[in-house]
Amino acid sequence: MIKKITSSELVKGSIILFVTFSIFNFLNFIFQFLMARMLGPAEYGVFAVIMALFYFMAVPADSIQTIISKYTSKLKVKNEYGKIKLLLIKSLKRGFIAATILFLIFLPIFFVFSYTLDISFWLVTLSGLMLFMFFTIPVTRGLMQGLKKFKALGTNMVIDSSIKVILAIGFVFLGLKVYGAVLSIILGSLIALVFSLVPLKTILNKNKEYSDFHGIYKYSWPVLFVLLAILLMQSVDVIIAKKFFPPEIAGQYAVANLIGKMIFFGTLSISKAMFPLSSEEFEGNGDGKKTKSIFYKSLIIVSGICIISLLALALFPETIISLLFGEQYLYASNILLNIGIAFSFISLSNLVLIYGLSINKKIPTHYMLTFILIQAILLFFMRGSLLNLSIGMLISTALLFLGSLVIIRKKG
Repeated sequence: MIKKITSSELVKGSIILFVTFSIFNFLNFIFQFLMARMLGPAEYGVFAVIMALFYFMAVPADSIQTIISKYTSKLKVKNEYGKIKLLLIKSLKRGFIAATILFLIFLPIFFVFSYTLDISFWLVTLSGLMLFMFFTIPVTRGLMQGLKKFKALGTNMVIDSSIKVILAIGFVFLGLKVYGAVLSIILGSLIALVFSLVPLKTILNKNKEYSDFHGIYKYSWPVLFVLLAILLMQSVDVIIAKKFFPPEIAGQYAVANLIGKMIFFGTLSISKAMFPLSSEEFEGNGDGKKTKSIFYKSLIIVSGICIISLLALALFPETIISLLFGEQYLYASNILLNIGIAFSFISLSNLVLIYGLSINKKIPTHYMLTFILIQAILLFFMRGSLLNLSIGMLISTALLFLGSLVIIRKKG
């Protein structure tokens, strides 16, 4: 029985991605920890603002990877590897062009950003170069995901974060400070991009086959809005807390939110493994019978991770906060379970919606915008205390989960 379970492509892929994603996230934590220690409070404050800018610029990256993964798995079913090569080349070219145009458009915005926050314009401009990575590396990673090269995908992400940590230590030690930290992120991604071509050499050796990829643009919008909605549903509460609570209380809530995000990132590998498997099966058979089996297995795994996480948060909230962030954040312990449940709903919603995208389910943009609006209004009126805000977060994410189930069950 155990051998049968572990031989499943979904389980094997999920385990590989779970392990490599965990290493990736751990190295990112080490990176932030080291930069906070080496830069000092003032310089790290500047770096934190630059990181916020990165998160904003990175919004399209996950949607690009999902779209490329979808079309790669679709072409793989038909053994049209020459078209996959064309998809790779076209996407890299268009990604580079899009990044160039956005970089030029953003230059005056960078100037205003730097002037308003009293940060060097050249530092902000250097950070803007990351746009080129956000529009190219998701292409190669999307191909790896679509081809079910899960080990290569996870390894590439670990290479990215490892190089970033090593370079950051060296650059900051040499006195480059925030410039060095930012440069390490850019170079880490660039080197990872080069390495990502290695597992794709079989595709690169194929002869190109013509395809117009007409449907890719139509497909891109629902993907972008689904992933944007999931991202915003994790962040609106922190913005409300920052706006209406004193800094120390807002900081307490931010820590609870960050612990909740650990549940989401802990389950993310399951949806990334499920997506190409479900998409390939749907394109191959079209009846959706096996795709449902893949989805239900994924749902069981994600639910299991969420339940285990919630039990830990319910039994040891103070211990978890003390170990991860210190006793000064214990005030947030009474809302930790609520936040954990909320992020469990987000994790489940993400899985459901990603499954819907894999089987070409129409997910109307206005549906996703409605859930974001409901959350923002609910949190605004429940901002009286941390406990109320956490309850608002729980209710709004539960509605998102129920709504996502309704969306994928609708015909068409």
